[in-house]
Amino acid sequence: MSLQIADLSCGERRRALVAALALACMPTSAQAHAWNIPYFLPVPLWLYAYAATGTLIISFMILMFAPSARMPAIGPRPAARKALRIPAGALHAGQIAIALFLALLAVAGMAGTQNPFQNISMSGFWIWFYLGSIYVSAVFGDLYAFVNPFCWMLRIAARIFPAIEIGRYRYDRRLAFYPALAAYGALIALELFGIGKPGEVSLFLLAYAAYAVAVSVCFGREVWVKYFDALGLLCRLCAKLSPLKWLPLKGGDVAIQFRNPIADMARDDRSPISIAAFLSFMLASTAYDALRDTVPWNRFFWGSIYPHVVRHVPALGTNYAHSGDALLIWQWTAFAATAAAYYLFFRLICSLQARQSQSSLNGKALARKFCVTLLPIALFYNVSHYFTLFIGQGRQLLALVSDPLGLGWRLLPTVPSGDTAAPVINMGYIWHAQVLLILAGHVLSVYVTHVITTRDRDLVRDGVIAQLPLLVLTIALTISGLWILSLPLA
Repeated sequence: MSLQIADLSCGERRRALVAALALACMPTSAQAHAWNIPYFLPVPLWLYAYAATGTLIISFMILMFAPSARMPAIGPRPAARKALRIPAGALHAGQIAIALFLALLAVAGMAGTQNPFQNISMSGFWIWFYLGSIYVSAVFGDLYAFVNPFCWMLRIAARIFPAIEIGRYRYDRRLAFYPALAAYGALIALELFGIGKPGEVSLFLLAYAAYAVAVSVCFGREVWVKYFDALGLLCRLCAKLSPLKWLPLKGGDVAIQFRNPIADMARDDRSPISIAAFLSFMLASTAYDALRDTVPWNRFFWGSIYPHVVRHVPALGTNYAHSGDALLIWQWTAFAATAAAYYLFFRLICSLQARQSQSSLNGKALARKFCVTLLPIALFYNVSHYFTLFIGQGRQLLALVSDPLGLGWRLLPTVPSGDTAAPVINMGYIWHAQVLLILAGHVLSVYVTHVITTRDRDLVRDGVIAQLPLLVLTIALTISGLWILSLPLA
């Protein structure tokens, strides 16, 4: 994610972008994806790749010879023994607080400064609400399902328009979660291709609220929450990795109990194919966000693709504004191609697995069964890509709260001066933290794959053979993730 100060006109912005990217194609000594600070890897990248691959293979072999008694049981869910009870009033208070926070972001984006570094709407939405909701769900469970601010808004609106609660039409279940995927794609497109002004956050929040109302009027509030709410689905999926299970009780209270997330993931192994597409897009969008700002990627466009385009359209060689349009078209095309490539690669691996398997499951059925193995890979790669934003923006939290609109307010007298220099983060620590995060996600994926395979009667006969294609997928994603993070930024 990149925040841009967009005070230039459209034509000037495009020309500046073209000039910046042309400079980005010059040689650089940076050897790591290191936030504009040159950093040399202590050892060559191929050694990291070999070490990561070896770790995955060793983990795979250990699981192959692990006694089945030590594997998590995935029989019927055990009855709850002890659970923490949260009253409905606390959940409603949290839901209202989050709704008011989003309202503040919408107002700040419209009425405050358009400098994204001084307006709370950019950091508040992208980091504290969007990314924060994902990470909180992965650690503490699906809290978002009970404090969803848009659900609260729909309940209020349903008192005036009862059709919002029940809807007017029947939703075609064959569409499954593709509407949520489309909404998620729109959110990521705003992140990648927006101009970086706080006003964009306001427009998106208003548009998303209107989207929720319109869909609820057509199909009902519960259908919108389940099939159309991209943020809700994203949090539900990430909550599968949490050791905490949130169970609704009578009267609106909620019980929280411990569970084995791996066993639950192996139990719920018949996801719609749209979930495979959703998780593939989650992984692909993060990879593209990391790749598009690197020197080799921009050099590939300006050095290999753009000259061929100019050869057929000479006007692009002299008109910088048109060159900016060509770059934008290339970025959109590459974004769509990357998303499609990750999904098709996963489907190809599942098809290969079906061919060599003795079970009656075809490639689509295996993709539905094993798509959940993409979840830890996508989530941990997302954390490795964005966790530095929490570090950087965390230092600005008090300043943004003290002056949310960027108008020079000082609501908190204890806020430190903005002139104080922030300490520089050791890039070696960041790089190795990213490596460990990526490796942890892929090792967890190997473990989930093994549990699903060994607990399935159709696949257990295949043994190692049934898991080899997915092991190859995991190794390929590990190496590609490390390679992307190692590229120098443009």
